[in-house]
Amino acid sequence: MEQEEQRGMRRWHSRRAMRVIAVAGLVAIGLSGCIYRSKEKVVPTAGAPVVVAPSATERVVTSPDGRWQLYGDGTVSSPHFWAWIPAGTNPPPPPPLPRM
Repeated sequence: MEQEEQRGMRRWHSRRAMRVIAVAGLVAIGLSGCIYRSKEKVVPTAGAPVVVAPSATERVVTSPDGRWQLYGDGTVSSPHFWAWIPAGTNPPPPPPLPRM
């Protein structure tokens, strides 16, 4: 009787181990995703930084009521900002830069 109980326990442990292995394998396959390998090698190249400086004609946008004028040079110390200037007035000086 004791041997039959031991055999039954071994079978139960064996079945449980097989289930754990099967579930672990399925989880690993599901989490791994698809693998694609290309024979092409991509070599990254460092490009020069792109700096776009608006020309003098792009710094003013006019309309019948006034104009928008772009101030600043686009740097951290002098960032770009647009100011509305109503028609018939002189442009005010730009405001002081914010303190950081």
